[in-house]
Amino acid sequence: MKRKNVTIREVATLAGVSISTVSRYLADPKSVLPLSAYNIKNAIRELQYEPNVFAQNLRRGKSNVIGLVVPHMEYFFGKVCSVISDYFFERGFVTFICKSDSDGAKEKFYIQELLNRKTEGIILAPSGQNTAYLQNVTKTYRNMVGIDRQEEIGCDIVLENHGENAYQLVSWLLKNKPAHQILLLFGWRDSFNTRMCMAGSNRALQEAEISEERILRVYTARKIEVIAQALEQLAAKTKAGDRPLIIAFGSDILEYVMIGVHKKYPEWLENVNIAGFAQAGIVDKLGLNCSLVIKNPEEVGIVAAELLYKRIIGEGKKADNEAAKYYEIKVKYQF
Repeated sequence: MKRKNVTIREVATLAGVSISTVSRYLADPKSVLPLSAYNIKNAIRELQYEPNVFAQNLRRGKSNVIGLVVPHMEYFFGKVCSVISDYFFERGFVTFICKSDSDGAKEKFYIQELLNRKTEGIILAPSGQNTAYLQNVTKTYRNMVGIDRQEEIGCDIVLENHGENAYQLVSWLLKNKPAHQILLLFGWRDSFNTRMCMAGSNRALQEAEISEERILRVYTARKIEVIAQALEQLAAKTKAGDRPLIIAFGSDILEYVMIGVHKKYPEWLENVNIAGFAQAGIVDKLGLNCSLVIKNPEEVGIVAAELLYKRIIGEGKKADNEAAKYYEIKVKYQF
């Protein structure tokens, strides 16, 4: 039976060498004399000793760990996490994924703990609640890359242009899918992405001179019950013969809309225009032809991972006076 909790001291005693010699051997077998290396190797085999690589790396000031802090791991961020984790696995790193739930306190806790553990690099979708703290961190910690939010935290950020995408989608819909009543469904009220989508959609509505009486804006917090209530409000405002327009700024929001329509308003399936932001393949999943902005989490993840990896290996170091850059990822319009 395999022994538990074998220590490096036991290995050194059995091999007849010092603990420091065993440590040197574990880091580089060629760094110790051949006979000592032979004895250490046999002692490790006999005791079934397994080195704590994580602890060794910490002592050397390295961890081979990547930290990834995201608000949730569904839809867009689920794919981003998968891509980044696979990228760093292929390069010998382990990725710790931390879910902040868009909670500023949780986000700050995770970032600080990752820093305390000498994490090699961090990829973060900032909540917008810790800007000053993150700006202070990035003054000395260079291996950080932001994703998805255009928050000025002192590091490069990879994102899609939510404001422009919302503008393009709403503008096209107003020209090609005229509706008397318009329901706009956003995520969290204080979210950066919500603010950008709101700005882009408002710009399109103002250009089209759509009166406020025709518009219903709802912050859903991505909750299905809130979306169900919004559909009820829209139904109450919709008159016979009207063809309402529903725009959902999020894949999960769009799916919740479809659930609500199928469940309570099946007659709308032929008499409503539904559009929004979504992942690839959503049309086949929902079984309805929608006007969509197809998000690109795979490219966001790859670009962010490559930027961070170059920093880690020393190819992407930024000068102290160099401004952070935004890397805009293209999306696909499916109108």
